[in-house]
Amino acid sequence: MKLSKGYYSLIQYCPDLGRLEAANMGVLLFCPERHFLKARTSGNNSRIIHFFGSEGHDWVRLNAFKKGLEDRLAVEGGEIRTVEQLERFIAQRANLLQITWPRPMKVTDPENELEELFKELVAGSMHRTSTRTLKRFLGEKLVTAGLERKIRRDIRVTVPVLQKEVEIPFGFQNGRFNLINPVRFEALHPDNSLVTACKYAVEGRSLYENPDPQLGLLQLVVVGKFRSKDQESPARVKRVLQDYRVTLFRTSELPQLIDEIRRTGKEFG
Repeated sequence: MKLSKGYYSLIQYCPDLGRLEAANMGVLLFCPERHFLKARTSGNNSRIIHFFGSEGHDWVRLNAFKKGLEDRLAVEGGEIRTVEQLERFIAQRANLLQITWPRPMKVTDPENELEELFKELVAGSMHRTSTRTLKRFLGEKLVTAGLERKIRRDIRVTVPVLQKEVEIPFGFQNGRFNLINPVRFEALHPDNSLVTACKYAVEGRSLYENPDPQLGLLQLVVVGKFRSKDQESPARVKRVLQDYRVTLFRTSELPQLIDEIRRTGKEFG
């Protein structure tokens, strides 16, 4: 299916417009070429409770706003044919549900990508579950390869530039102590993957340039999981990380990482 230009916006609950604090409650996707405009909102209000507590909210009114927005777009969406018309629609919003300004993205399957946007940007618990799953997957691969004696687990180090202690799930020693961190780069918009890459680039450079008192010289190794159809992000992320002394292995490249540990890793006593 060919790529089309699309735009997405977050639907946010903002109880106090003066403070500009908001909780993501849904997402809107607009694809003019496909005549597609649809919103997907959360069926519960757990994110609001998490950020703002459970008191002082008109749940009946809020749920009506969410349902009303989805229904209004279903009925009137055909009249919005350009991003400028969508922006005018957004500018007219004046209730507790605010819609962020549209951001561009590439679209192949609007219905599927609306659901993926919702999972990524609204269903936060699914993100945390996926991170734990990636860590477990990596651990199983290292054990199956027979590398238990060359791998240390749950290493705590201080990132000097942040003055913060972090825990890295796996590590091996081959002259530098290699800290292996599984990271998800599965954002629908490639720029969001670059934001994640920049975070680990800064941490990796700081670790590389500042030996640990116990572990000695350090090297950050990122095992990155990318969306299967994403041909753009892996190369861009790799360039950013390399410039900051961070090594990237995609999950599909795990055999190369395992081979490197097997050849160069030292056994721990």
